[in-house]
Amino acid sequence: EQGREEGREQGREEGRVKGEILLLQKLLLLPVWTDSQFAACTVQELSQVSADLQHRLIAGRS
Repeated sequence: EQGREEGREQGREEGRVKGEILLLQKLLLLPVWTDSQFAACTVQELSQVSADLQHRLIAGRS
């Protein structure tokens, strides 16, 4: 049961980060990633990509 809940939590986190990345890519007018590009990354890597895109968005506004 504990493992199942952890799996669900990780899935929710992954979905949230994927959504952030897609939104940021659209805002920055970048090509959006395909499912296979997302699948090749861990949740930690996706979080880093999201953070990098957020920094680019902020830097572009200043």
